[in-house]
Amino acid sequence: MNLEILAKIAQIILIDIVLSGDNAVVIAMAAHRLPDHQRKKAILWGGGIAIAMRIMFTMIMAFLLMIPGVRFVGGLVLVWIACKLLMGEEDEHKIKSGGNKSTWAAIRMIFVADFVMSLDNMLAVAGAGGENFVLLIFGLLVSIGIIMTCSALIARLMNRYHWIVYLGAAILAFTAGEMIMGDREMAGYFARSHQVSLNNKWEEDFMITREPVSNFKDIGDLPAEWKDQVRYEGGKLEFIGQMTIPQHQELLAHVDKPADKEAIDVMYEKSYRRDVPNWVPADWQPRVHNWFQRKWPFEVWKGIQGRQYHFVAWIVYGVVVAFCLALPAWLKKRGGKAPESDATPNH
Repeated sequence: MNLEILAKIAQIILIDIVLSGDNAVVIAMAAHRLPDHQRKKAILWGGGIAIAMRIMFTMIMAFLLMIPGVRFVGGLVLVWIACKLLMGEEDEHKIKSGGNKSTWAAIRMIFVADFVMSLDNMLAVAGAGGENFVLLIFGLLVSIGIIMTCSALIARLMNRYHWIVYLGAAILAFTAGEMIMGDREMAGYFARSHQVSLNNKWEEDFMITREPVSNFKDIGDLPAEWKDQVRYEGGKLEFIGQMTIPQHQELLAHVDKPADKEAIDVMYEKSYRRDVPNWVPADWQPRVHNWFQRKWPFEVWKGIQGRQYHFVAWIVYGVVVAFCLALPAWLKKRGGKAPESDATPNH
């Protein structure tokens, strides 16, 4: 096993650990009120099913994320899950006496939440693993083992320190806000129709492509019309918008090292203008064209300059967190009941 493969495995594990912290929280929140033997079963089966689905969908995640509104809907689902988990805190006696029904309810909750929260995670892991399926699965399995261990530890802490439950709900709500504000269709509506950016991730995810390049020669020799579209600072090459074949070839001519050429090839793959497949009906092609583009045209980036109000995203995050924390308490105060779940005790 060479150093390159080891580096890739380490990269996949690190990505999963960093991006799956909230997944560990939701697993712990769904299972912490169960008796010890049921908790272990819920964590094992719920996490295992979600992991299997995650591995399967990692291979097609780049296309799944292009489905209009998928992040927005996922964020709304996560809001519901955060509220439901908090509302269920008052029904602890039901869960403890609910037997296998409560266990399977927790397993389903873990699966739904983990899958929804893993959309971006799966895309990042797929990018790191490339086409090496064995490498991808190995890295995922190692990192998942770490996540499952953390879930059990967090669940025990939640039983001892009740405030951690509310912290966990806030983390889930914040993740929901990020998914809602990171939705491609929402971003496109404001950036294209109103020439405004409300989230810095809109630019990072949909407009700008960056890769490390050790030596990019004579950037001043690039065509004048590329002045704002191509930048090279701090050992990173940045391209804004959709790269054409001539631009790709021109950028390759400014580097010598194989690693730098590979980096530019990666940038081209991430940013080139994609044609709508022929199987899409001709009447639909103009409407669905944007769905097939990983990056938006350079003109969109130019249109939002001077109209970047990134603080709005943080306001939305705060509102979503406050809503998820306040709604269950408000409903309980009004005499409302938590949504019916499968945690009803057997008689």
